[in-house]
Amino acid sequence: MKSKIAFFILLIAAGFVFYLGWTQIKIKPGTFGVVQSKIGGINQKAVIPGEFSWNWDFLIPTNAKLTVFDSKPVNKTTKISGNFQSYDLNGNYSDYLNYYFNFSISLSFTPEAVVSLLQENYVSDDEDLHAYLSNVADSLAQMAADYYLRRSMADSSFNPQSVKRDELISAIASYKDFPEIDVTIFALTDFKLPNYNLYNKQKNMISPFESSEESTSDNESDTKDYSSKSTNILGLEL
Repeated sequence: MKSKIAFFILLIAAGFVFYLGWTQIKIKPGTFGVVQSKIGGINQKAVIPGEFSWNWDFLIPTNAKLTVFDSKPVNKTTKISGNFQSYDLNGNYSDYLNYYFNFSISLSFTPEAVVSLLQENYVSDDEDLHAYLSNVADSLAQMAADYYLRRSMADSSFNPQSVKRDELISAIASYKDFPEIDVTIFALTDFKLPNYNLYNKQKNMISPFESSEESTSDNESDTKDYSSKSTNILGLEL
């Protein structure tokens, strides 16, 4: 009788120990977790729903915690806008070279990628992960905008919507700075390119005006300043 009671107590204790270390039951569908402990650090293997996971770290009180992350892709719309400064004949600001690009971006990631981000101290929880991915989306959008601007400078008939996704992703290959991120959607939804044709017409009108002013020594310094305003407007290399 005593042996049966002892066995029963041992069975309960074993079940309790098993329950303490059983981590997958703490994870809901659509999420995953990463075990972090004071003794073992960050566990290399993420905790995935439906996959058996048991960690001894939880057997020591206050030693370990399970950080839960949402596994759904992060979607963001972002706008890149700006202008290359130009001036009309009267020295007033012109908006010919204003531009903007609206992007719809979706970024996905693997649990293993999040483990790496945790180890490199880029993120510490789900909120940090979403902020990090939001910054990645902004960086990719800026790279794409710079690419479109370079193309439009080289060819005034260039249409950004003619660029296929694979071509664009290849053009902004430095997105490999974020190897743990997969760009699942990268769409240009709206845009406005600088009007280089109007700017060039304006510049051609300015040139004779500047030439006539150069004959007057009193206005020589003013002419140089004005010329600087009208020509030094492009911040991108072809």
